Amino acid sequence: MKNSKILTIGKKTALSVAIAGLCSGQAIAQQSQQSQQPAAEKEKIEVIAVRGIRSSLKASFEDKKSSTVVSDGIKAEDLGKFPDLNVAESLQRITGVSIDRSGGEGQAVTIRGFGPQFNTVLVNGRQLATESAGREFNFDVLAADQISGADVYKSTTAKLQEGGIGGTINVTTARPFDYDDLRIAGSIKGMYESLSEETSPSASFLVSNTFNDDMFGVLLAVSQQERKVQINQIATAGWRGGQTISNKDDGVLFTNAYIPRNWDQIIDEQDRSRTNASLVLQFAPSEDVTVTLDGLISKFEVDSQVTDLASWFEPDRVGSAEIDPATGTLVRFTQEIGLHQGSGDPATDFVSHTRNSRDITNDAFGLNVDWKINDALKASFDISTTSAENDRAGRDRFNVVGMINDYTFDATGGLPTVAHGGFENGSLADESRARMHYNEKGNQFTNKDEINEFKADFEYLAEKGVFEKANFGIYRQEREKSAFQILGSQCVYCGYGTAAPLDEIDFRPYTANNFFPGLIDTFYTYDGDKMIQYLADSGFPIEPTLQNNRYTINEDVTSLYMDFTLQYDLGDMPLSVNLGARYASTDVSVSAVQSFVTDIVPTADATLFANVFGPATDINQGTSYSNLLPNLNVKLGIADDMVLRFASYDTITRPTMDQMSPATTFNEPRRQNLTASGGNPALKPFQAENWDISYEWYYNDSNLFSFAVFNKEVEDFIVTLTGTETYNMTGRTGPDFGCSIANSALCSSDIVGTTDELNGSSEIYTVTRPQNGESARITGYEVALTHIFDNGFGASANATVVDSDLSVTADSSQSFALEGLGDSQNLVLFYEQDVWQARIAFNNREGFLRALDNGFNGEPINTKTFGQWDISASYDYNDYLTIFIEGINITEEELVQTGRFQNQIYSVEDNGSRYSVGIRGSF
Repeated sequence: MKNSKILTIGKKTALSVAIAGLCSGQAIAQQSQQSQQPAAEKEKIEVIAVRGIRSSLKASFEDKKSSTVVSDGIKAEDLGKFPDLNVAESLQRITGVSIDRSGGEGQAVTIRGFGPQFNTVLVNGRQLATESAGREFNFDVLAADQISGADVYKSTTAKLQEGGIGGTINVTTARPFDYDDLRIAGSIKGMYESLSEETSPSASFLVSNTFNDDMFGVLLAVSQQERKVQINQIATAGWRGGQTISNKDDGVLFTNAYIPRNWDQIIDEQDRSRTNASLVLQFAPSEDVTVTLDGLISKFEVDSQVTDLASWFEPDRVGSAEIDPATGTLVRFTQEIGLHQGSGDPATDFVSHTRNSRDITNDAFGLNVDWKINDALKASFDISTTSAENDRAGRDRFNVVGMINDYTFDATGGLPTVAHGGFENGSLADESRARMHYNEKGNQFTNKDEINEFKADFEYLAEKGVFEKANFGIYRQEREKSAFQILGSQCVYCGYGTAAPLDEIDFRPYTANNFFPGLIDTFYTYDGDKMIQYLADSGFPIEPTLQNNRYTINEDVTSLYMDFTLQYDLGDMPLSVNLGARYASTDVSVSAVQSFVTDIVPTADATLFANVFGPATDINQGTSYSNLLPNLNVKLGIADDMVLRFASYDTITRPTMDQMSPATTFNEPRRQNLTASGGNPALKPFQAENWDISYEWYYNDSNLFSFAVFNKEVEDFIVTLTGTETYNMTGRTGPDFGCSIANSALCSSDIVGTTDELNGSSEIYTVTRPQNGESARITGYEVALTHIFDNGFGASANATVVDSDLSVTADSSQSFALEGLGDSQNLVLFYEQDVWQARIAFNNREGFLRALDNGFNGEPINTKTFGQWDISASYDYNDYLTIFIEGINITEEELVQTGRFQNQIYSVEDNGSRYSVGIRGSF
């Protein structure tokens, strides 16, 4: 195993020490930590019974004001009542926070323009395992009913777990000692989806009680949610640049042009089911000791059925075309039968697949002991284990039935359209034209994640003087992430040469509900599972096998930290200084099983080939690195209701686990399109030096104005880039090095001599891999205002503006730009008086670079500005029961993505709107 060792010390260490020395005779407002909270945490000056919008805001502002760091938070409006249907949806209301959605539901969080992989998500101060291939946490696995609050830490202290350049989110769940005596809460509601026109139920229940003079406490929470989701989408795999547009009759029409690889009209019908359950036991044998044992189990299932009207575009069979001369983009063109020059005739494809399904299991268990050793020394010990799995390997299917047909792509109007011959104006082409093509089982990976954590935190309190307290501790995390694929395919009927067994596969007309206006919404579909069975009955079963592209990554992190809090009254202004450092040592070992391509052979489809693999090879690699992360937080109370802050700190974000895999996945080979993807075990972590300045004016206990500026200088940016790699075709023999007849009888056909991919001792693949890139500077500012009027009305507005010294240009050779960086705005108008409560919220995320490399051919993906309106209202029937309504995306906005240029539509996604009506009880 090859190992490298890196030690990094931020250059701002000297600056932090100098400022600390200058301020050592100055002050910090008194502060103490909450149990199981990250270090940025705060003392509760008063116990706030959170109920309603006003009380929720008041509790959040108290936390923000007393915090050591720059932070924002959200509190549940009552037991079991989080402000939104989803935790991520609530977090997006916070200044500097924006989200990505799945099925119209908040899933992943971006902080100050840094995407999900740059942010650490904790639950009760512990990291939760994730089912994704990377480190990002998907909030759609958590039910909001069991959340009591969430804090977003934008700067850091030494005690706060490292890993988040963007920020750290700590989600807290309810504890029995948080409440007096018996508490019961629950809700029942129905949710209507505008696209599927279906209504689904959901329910939650929570009970908490304490016993024996509050020595024992028990809390049980259970929730269940069902959804009938429909997602409408039009999309391409990517725009291909540098293409020669031609046909066999007219020759070359255009050169160096952009043409889409394909075009899909997708209707994804999903049954979503989410079950969460948690149990918390607390024991306080004395006033000095509290023991907490807790467990969380989450099950999230998405059964997806995609029905897709698809078309495949080849540049050598274009009958006529229009081009935008400014960008070289084809905005209208035809694909016509009989014009190809080797790629085969075009076909209207009817695709049925389940690749968007998810089967996620999360669990987390922990034991925490808080111990007041004496008046001067406190300790907290925490041990936890968590695991997550998305179990999809070998379970998904992908089926294609098609008709040889002409079609026309047209992007000269609003939405791009593809007009398929015989399907105009709701008509259907003759079903007898349907032919069999490609079938597959597998494709999706099973991802597993396991995390074991231990930490010991100590706090020493000084009796008096400038020195207030010291915090120190140790943290240990052991993490294992693995992924494997079980895949099989059947191409015996590829090429549209065999009539489809219409009755056996239930071939039938299909009409999409509420599809995009002006696009074809009536075509054919069939039962993909019956197709799989038909193949087996015909003697051609699909036999998925474990693929030799699997990997396991073990990462061990050991961290030590210490910080000091100093305090002094500068006249009438309390000044505080928190100075510390965190040392983190990371050891990574990576193992993989890999088979490389030894030959590429033809199939009955002239555009689709097959890989032939060699024997499996074991790969073992590793690396290690250490980081010293100093931090300085200064807070000045310039008035009773005004706070000025300065923070200087170093942060890191480690490479995502899948980025470190040495395994290479070879995609299905096609004409002029040999592609693969893989990781890079030698990746170094992102490293950032940061500073923040913020001003906060709490001009009433529920009113706040704040302004902050921030600067982040990031080195070793990891970017996913596409390049060429050459692989030797060891399964071929000279002197001609054509594909081997031993691998496929079709290698004796004439197509071999005229197809580059089927000849040669080696082949050049376009391979996507992550690399440590350049450095970048990110600057920005945040402004926020919350005001509540005496008549019950209130408003909350905020905006975040971010900028960097890098952006995407028209240069196709550009290798670096910042993904996810974009401005955002929020506006919430609300009313709360007596038994009535209402709220309307607008969230806007301006356009940003989604991906510098689309993973297909190195072209970028840009996301256009997206704004969403949500509403909610409730009526307190009595002290215990509340009737409520909620609406999500009530204007049914669509998410639009483009390629390098605005006229290169990459995808348009419509999730419709959702409406809920229910009743909530709290006793």
